[in-house]
Amino acid sequence: MPKLKETVFLEKRQHILMCARQVFALHGYEATTIKDILIASGISNGALFVYFKSKREILLAIVDENLGLFCKRIDEIADSSHEMEREEAFVMLLDLVRQISLGAGRAMSLHVWSAAMVDEVIKAHLQLHFQHILRAITHLLANLHEEGKLAKSVKVNKAAHGLFAFFIPGYIIQLLFFSAMEPRAYMDAHRDLW
Repeated sequence: MPKLKETVFLEKRQHILMCARQVFALHGYEATTIKDILIASGISNGALFVYFKSKREILLAIVDENLGLFCKRIDEIADSSHEMEREEAFVMLLDLVRQISLGAGRAMSLHVWSAAMVDEVIKAHLQLHFQHILRAITHLLANLHEEGKLAKSVKVNKAAHGLFAFFIPGYIIQLLFFSAMEPRAYMDAHRDLW
């Protein structure tokens, strides 16, 4: 594929994904139809299928983008954890969750989780990303532990599961159903509790 055509293809694909995020956020995944996505993106039915074969494929592409970015950012933070304090690393990750959760596809995670409850393909896809996130959080905690930024008694693998719940469902629910608490305030609330 010539470079210009590839660029145009990728731009159009991104446009479709952005429009789909907005429609999913407005109607939910189940209630959204391909026609809704076509209207929002301003393309024809035939053109859509050049980019995606199904509504599920569109959703999986959005999951790949959102959670791929999250995994990449956790890996970057883990790799540079020697330059920052523990809370600074955690606040950076919470800020990323906030950006993704309150962005164009507001509450996409809830729609994806719901779809995963009834669609084994979506569930398996989501589990792969969650396993990657868990490995990345484990890597971050292992680095912090090694650098003495976590108590010696912390069991990194177990703590990674707790931090996953803290970052992903915990903070997302806080953002979407309660006040949109800033990352540092969320950290402070948990510090006060423990």
